[in-house]
This record gives sequence, C-alpha cells and structure tokens, in this order.
Amino acid sequence: MILNYCLCCDEDVPCNYVERHERTELTCAYCGFVLDVQKLWDADKASEGYALVAEDSQLVNNIIVNALKSRMFSKNIAAFNNGLELITAYSKLISEKAAIDIAIIDLNMPIMDGLTTARTIRSIEKQHNLQSVPIIFFSSVKADNSLKSQMELLAPAGYMNKGSDSHPERLAERVEQLVGHIIEKYRSQ
Repeated sequence: MILNYCLCCDEDVPCNYVERHERTELTCAYCGFVLDVQKLWDADKASEGYALVAEDSQLVNNIIVNALKSRMFSKNIAAFNNGLELITAYSKLISEKAAIDIAIIDLNMPIMDGLTTARTIRSIEKQHNLQSVPIIFFSSVKADNSLKSQMELLAPAGYMNKGSDSHPERLAERVEQLVGHIIEKYRSQ
C-alpha cells in the first residue's frame, strides 16, 4: 500500500486514483482531499468575483494573497486581519451585488474568530437568500470531531492544516497546495 502525506489529515494516508474532469487525481482515502492532479485548472478562467482572506498573521496573509494572485483564482482578492473586517467587507460586497468566490478563514483570530465569522457569513446569506459561498478554514488547529461537525453545518466548508513548521518556504508550499485544492474543488464545478 502506497501512503502519501495529506494536509487535511496531517498524516500519511492511503490514496485513491480518481478520473474526474478529464484528469487523474490522487486523493486521500480518508477525507477525499486532492493530493495531486495530472492536469491543472486553466488560469485564463479567473472569476470576476472576490476571494476573501481573513488571517491575523501578516506573513500568512501575504502568502495566501500572493498564491491566489499568481494562480489567478479570482480577479479581486481582499485580505483582512480578523473576521470582523471580513464580515464588514462581505456585507458591503453583498449590498453591491458583487460575486464572492470563496472565503479563506483562520480559526484563531482576534476580535472575531473563524467559526463566528463563518456563522455570520451563513446568516447574511440566509437573510439575502444567497447561495452559500465555499469557506475554507486554514489553521494550525487540528480538525477534531467538533470542528468537523461545525463544517458540516457550515457547508460548503473545508479545512486545511497549516502545519507546525512556521518556516516561510514550507508555509508557502502548504498555501500553494491549499490554493490548488480550492481551484480543483470549486473551479471545476
């Protein structure tokens, strides 16, 4: 049995090969996270919407924003230091009828944490009868059963572990994998 490291599970896991959208994907047998893709998404298809990022670490925030820009996920990328700033911008964008492609949210932030931010997003969507925006929690907190049940309630929602290595180069690799996962999961639908 071949094992590969899964960012979501934060361990070596058995894998499956899946044929989907004219490409072969290597996925985690436990959580389904895409570990490798033979054919990547076409960067010319960048959405006109917004990618929103809430992360209190300026280093991580910059790395995520730069990765989203380099992969042209969304033409508009807005970064915030906490959940309250993201919610304020989200509300304004909704009132302007702007499209929101995704929200990438750290779980542990000052002023408003990630789960509260996500619940507020879902509340605003319900108030305005909007389709749910995909939310990805990108955090060093391990995904326990409580977090997994919260993600089910906040669906579509996913999780990716930052890992414990704070070296910028390794963190940038994780962010690239995060953005690759997001592109494959939410752009190919």
